[in-house]
Amino acid sequence: MSTFTIHELMEILVVKAGLPRSAVTDDPSATLRDVDLDSLARLQLGVEIEDRYGVELDGAQADTPFGELVALVNEGLSEHAG
Repeated sequence: MSTFTIHELMEILVVKAGLPRSAVTDDPSATLRDVDLDSLARLQLGVEIEDRYGVELDGAQADTPFGELVALVNEGLSEHAG
């Protein structure tokens, strides 16, 4: 089983939610709000994660740390694998 990483999260945010490459971070404590993305970006992220990985980011907010988002996706992936 592959593991979802913060780098994959950043790539989705760049491609689907308009995150400037200059704002890409590998800081797991950073949030969408920290990189100036709004609720629309959060919705776009959620749709893309669900489409690609079959995982819903229920409860994820603009202030949910990226590390927690990555953990939620990986948790969902392990549930699907099991």
